[in-house]
Amino acid sequence: MKRVLACVGALALAASACGGDYGAGSPGDFGATVGGIKDLRLARDLIARGQVPPAAAVLVEAMFAEHDLGLAGPPCAETLCLRGGLGIAPGADGEARGWVQVGLSSTIDPATYVRPDTTFIYTVDVSGSMGWDSGAGTPGELSRRLMRALAPRLTARDRLAIVTYGSSVSTVLPPTAGDQQLAITRAIDGLSEGGVTDMESGLRRAYELGRAARAGGGNVRVVLFTDTQPNVGATTPTAFDQLVTEGASGGVGLTVVALGLGIGAEVLQSIASQRGGNAFSLITTEDVDDFVRDEDPWFATPIAFGLRVGVRTSAGVGIESPYGFPVGFAEDPTFKVESVFLSKRKGALLVSLAGDDLTALGAELALTYVDDRGAQHSATIPLARAGATLDERGQWFAQESTARATALALITQAMHDACEIYAASPAEAQAILRPALARFEADAAALAAEDLPVEVDLAQDLLRLFELGAPQGTLY
Repeated sequence: MKRVLACVGALALAASACGGDYGAGSPGDFGATVGGIKDLRLARDLIARGQVPPAAAVLVEAMFAEHDLGLAGPPCAETLCLRGGLGIAPGADGEARGWVQVGLSSTIDPATYVRPDTTFIYTVDVSGSMGWDSGAGTPGELSRRLMRALAPRLTARDRLAIVTYGSSVSTVLPPTAGDQQLAITRAIDGLSEGGVTDMESGLRRAYELGRAARAGGGNVRVVLFTDTQPNVGATTPTAFDQLVTEGASGGVGLTVVALGLGIGAEVLQSIASQRGGNAFSLITTEDVDDFVRDEDPWFATPIAFGLRVGVRTSAGVGIESPYGFPVGFAEDPTFKVESVFLSKRKGALLVSLAGDDLTALGAELALTYVDDRGAQHSATIPLARAGATLDERGQWFAQESTARATALALITQAMHDACEIYAASPAEAQAILRPALARFEADAAALAAEDLPVEVDLAQDLLRLFELGAPQGTLY
């Protein structure tokens, strides 16, 4: 099916010419965000403890997932709502850029939504680094706390299996109906420490169970509880990519629950970006409580796959960089997102445009995806500056959300790039972050948005660590 969304541009235009108010309670008011890394908890906690995070822990898609960046637009009749926003503002080098946002939201009603019946396969790291027998606050105890909290939310139509891996692999709970709470609780309470970290073997067992469950119909999701520090079997992102991709091709999705301050960020980023994949970092008991309140059942509910974003630009304007796409370029000038999930927050994808003359800036978004039932969808969204003037800072945005997304993308990318070079050249890391921070502080002051000051503080704290020569890495 194909839609053409012609009513885009300034918020006032969208509200008046395209069908009225799109405020709370309107179709498309619930959230949707892309898969991949869904939060910056690891980076935030490391910085708070005086540690420079690895670059792989500072990602634009993770920053976007923590903010509500929805766009106003015409009424939406499909589960996934795709809308467009346009703007002009300086890039990191101070030169004018065009900015195109794809806004993601959903028409589902969270008050009446019922998660599809699902077979969950909890795949649990019981290796020594998880600290199962070391008391409160360890990755192992956080895992147990989350499993205990999620168990009562299962229904009689759900199934739960539990696989453990350490020095060996064991199916400690075969697929069991979700209302068998006594058996589930006993299995969770009986988990204990068991040697090294053979994550590959644990996942292979989980996918075997997952494929068997898929053969009987219904949704299947592996939930991997780990600090992603494999040291036996496969240990590299590439090796796990193939394993997760094969599982996804058989209809088995993967959620990684990454626990503690020793998270292997590179492996986590790679496997979470595959089809049907997402990942969340949990550092404290409060994070576990937040996850149960804010992410369940949405973490297990993909609504779109293979979202492709094509950007056609006006004459003399070209595509520069994507922001918030976990897998980046697919086919120039098309960008790809493997999965979109329901979420309490409305998501964003962003593309910067470069050209000598942005006076008549225009762009067209060509969007395609497959929904969770296998149906193909497409939409075309034209965008135009339409003579709008720039403000005194050289900026114009049709919607405030695109201005916030642009500001967040630029500061997060600068933090990532600075962390990437920090070990080799602390001075260069400071040279990258300092001007980006000054720009972000000005953006935050001009926008006066409630969600930006905390990110100003984060960037300031990171710059301070650079200046102090703080150590870098996870606390493993």
